[in-house]
Amino acid sequence: MVLRKINAILGLLTTLFLLTHAISTSVWMLSRGSVAQWAPIAPWILAGLMAAHAFVSIDLVISPYMEGENRRVKSYLKMNRSTVFQRISGILLIVFTALHVAGASGAMQAPHIVHAIVHPLLFAIALAHAAVSTDKALITLGIGNARFVKAVGVIMRVICAATLIAAVIGVYLYIW
Repeated sequence: MVLRKINAILGLLTTLFLLTHAISTSVWMLSRGSVAQWAPIAPWILAGLMAAHAFVSIDLVISPYMEGENRRVKSYLKMNRSTVFQRISGILLIVFTALHVAGASGAMQAPHIVHAIVHPLLFAIALAHAAVSTDKALITLGIGNARFVKAVGVIMRVICAATLIAAVIGVYLYIW
């Protein structure tokens, strides 16, 4: 249970840095680079938080199978679609984040068409994952009652949707 709480805290911190990075980068791209970006270290903090969150999440997913509890886990997955979505989007996030970091660091020079596909998909997956996961993290940490958690979930979905729209428009305006 302690590991789940650590993972929830990592997830909430990652969401905070993700939204900050996505919003500041969207504003920067929408302004075509005329607005200063937020602290340059923040994306690397985000990458570190995402890596820690991914490692803990993978451990939490795999450990029941290693301990012989796979029957309970399999039936739980069938009952809870958002958990299945979290796991699939988490795996996709690892792949797309690696591509994004490789491109942002200059390790990979991809053509504009790749940026036009990879970045919007990364934004969509990351923001959808955050939108679905935030209320679950609050439940895990025991923060708020059911009404509060539901309200936060709705607010996060709206914030993530608006950020996604701004990010996608920003990418297309910036790269072309």
